[in-house]
Amino acid sequence: MGLKYLEHVKSVALFLLILLSLALTFTIWTFTPSLQEIETPTQVDVSIGDKRSADEVVRPVKVLYHHEDKVTGTFSRADIEAMLETIQQWTISDVQLFEEEAGPEVLKQYLQEPGRTVLYYPGAVPFPVFDVIMDITDNNLPESTFNRVVVEWGSEDDPDSVIYFINTGSGRIYEAQVAETELLAFRGDYVQQSEEYDRYVTDPDVGILPIFVPEGPVERTSFDYLLEETSASTFADAIMDSPTAKFAGDLQSEEFTDDSGAIMRELESQKSINYVQPKAETSDPAIPSDLVFNSVNFVNEHGGWTDQYVYFGMKSANQQISYQLFFDGSPVFSNTTAVSLDVEWGLYNGVEQAFRYSRPTYLLDSVAETRTVEMASGETVLKALSRLDMDLSTIEGVAIGYELTEEEPLITFQPAWYYKSNGKWTRLSDESVGGVKLGLE
Repeated sequence: MGLKYLEHVKSVALFLLILLSLALTFTIWTFTPSLQEIETPTQVDVSIGDKRSADEVVRPVKVLYHHEDKVTGTFSRADIEAMLETIQQWTISDVQLFEEEAGPEVLKQYLQEPGRTVLYYPGAVPFPVFDVIMDITDNNLPESTFNRVVVEWGSEDDPDSVIYFINTGSGRIYEAQVAETELLAFRGDYVQQSEEYDRYVTDPDVGILPIFVPEGPVERTSFDYLLEETSASTFADAIMDSPTAKFAGDLQSEEFTDDSGAIMRELESQKSINYVQPKAETSDPAIPSDLVFNSVNFVNEHGGWTDQYVYFGMKSANQQISYQLFFDGSPVFSNTTAVSLDVEWGLYNGVEQAFRYSRPTYLLDSVAETRTVEMASGETVLKALSRLDMDLSTIEGVAIGYELTEEEPLITFQPAWYYKSNGKWTRLSDESVGGVKLGLE
């Protein structure tokens, strides 16, 4: 009886185990996991090139030394870099407004008197931006801007310890103090060395303020690069939130949109992209220093500093700022191809952001060929300018620039003389300055 009962229990247990096994098998076959949706990041972390700090893009592009008997100068990036490293160690104090609206004659004195070094910035620099680059001890700096820094080193018997910040557009002059020991060291390190630099000359008929150019012929190099580009879709991934692409109306170029309403277009003929966030359009003027910091941070967010770009100017009333491509120490210009990073700042839902952004897509990486070019002398250029059928007082600057032309597979940089009038840079024709001599390297 006991054995039979045990067998019965075993059979029931076995039956239950078979049932359980079938139930588990059925559950496994029919199981559908409830997958939680994983949040995809809205922006892919794409870095196009480098990140840069304000002091790497806000910089002087020419330095002149006014000696007793001559003016010498340089626009060599290496020379200016070395000098800036020294100046950035200085302690600047007691920034004071010195002249509210100095006229041309007063400005000429400040910019021309012997015993001075003049740093030329291509765009007006706000004091709070300069404070990040330099050590200014003052707490409440003005939001004013300047485009010339004048270091007064005086004579050895009478060393001065003053530095001036001048806005040549408004005539506003600030003065500040620098330690005498620092200026004496500056005299020893840079003023003596500057005796070896090229001599610079000016023509009183060209421009309201003196415009100095290298006196003699200048040798520059012409470059050919193989055309390399970052794709528009890479820029879209770097700048936009989960972009979708379609062909633009011309069916040649792409257009990208995202859920925020932003639009980015590829401009194939100009080798550039143009991004717009229509919601961020604003009519409020910008605080100049915010415009610099915001635009630098915005470009840093996608590592957008691909080549040597230099702060070139702003229109703070329109929230616009421009960083020009520089090459071998000179600005690059082109009638056909994009040569600057242009940012227009805006505001949406109380958040400051880019309203418009346009920039080149090409990278300067592989040199194909170089040639030495002997440029016309500065004296010849000043004479050529005086023959132009225009009001010479409107000329604001004269410089060697590079003309960029693009013909696949090459992108070419050809040095040429340019003059700036009414805010616009124009190339002087080779014929007007007597042609250029080419040599192969």
